[in-house]
Amino acid sequence: MPERRELTETEKKYKKIAIRLAVFFACLILIHFLIISLAIGSWADWIGILLFSLLFIVPAYISNASMVITGGGKPIDGGKVLKDGRRLFGDHKTWNGLIKGPLYIGIPISIAVFVLFLLLWPLIYPIPRDGVNQGLYVIYNSVSYYEYYFIGGPFPMGFITLIIRIILCAFGGAFGDLLGSFLKRRFNIESGAPFWIIDQLDFALVAILFVLISGLWPPDINIIIFLIILTPAVSVIANTIAYLIGLKEVPW
Repeated sequence: MPERRELTETEKKYKKIAIRLAVFFACLILIHFLIISLAIGSWADWIGILLFSLLFIVPAYISNASMVITGGGKPIDGGKVLKDGRRLFGDHKTWNGLIKGPLYIGIPISIAVFVLFLLLWPLIYPIPRDGVNQGLYVIYNSVSYYEYYFIGGPFPMGFITLIIRIILCAFGGAFGDLLGSFLKRRFNIESGAPFWIIDQLDFALVAILFVLISGLWPPDINIIIFLIILTPAVSVIANTIAYLIGLKEVPW
C-alpha cells in the first residue's frame, strides 16, 4: 500500500471533526435503538424502522452515487456567477449527472430490486405475519406496513404507486444534491472540502420532500427521524473507517 500523504493543518482539523462525528453518530444510532426498543416499541420495531427506511430511500442513495458516474458535459449553471462572486453550482453539477444518474442507473436498479421483492413476496410475507401474530411489534403491528414498503401494496396498483415513488425519490435525491452544491457555494466551501452534515443529508431530505408532496407516502415520523440520523451516519462512519484502515487519503 502506498504511503499516505501528510495532511495539511486544515485537513488535520477536518480529521478530528470527522472522527468525533463518527463517534457521535454511532452513539446516536445506539441511543435510537434503545429508545425504540425499550421505551416506545420493541427491538423488532427498530428492525422494521431500519428496513422501511432503507427501502424508502434506496432510489435516492443509488441516484446520488450514480451522478458521479454519469456526470460530465455541460454544467447546469452555464458558468453563471452570482452577486457574491461565486458560481451558482459549479462545473461538477452537470445536466448529464442530474438527469442520467436517476434515469439510467438509480431508477432501473431500484425497480429491479423491488421486482425481485415482488417475486419473493410469498416467501417474505410469512416472516412479518408470524411476527405480528406473536405480538413482536408494537409500532408496526400490521402486515400492511411490510407490504407497502416491500412491494407498494396490493398488486398491481400498489406496485404502480411504488414505481412512481421510486421516480420521485430518485430525482428528489438528485435535486437535493444540487441544492447542497448551491449552499456550499454560498458558504464559500472549497471544492473537495467537507460541508459537514449538509453534504450527507441534502439529497435525502429533498427526496423525502418530493415523495411527501406527492401524497403517495403516509408520513412516518419514525422513518424521517431515523433517516436524518442514518444518512449522515453511514457516510461519516464509512469514510472515517476507510481513512483509518488506509483506503482513503482523507476521512471525508
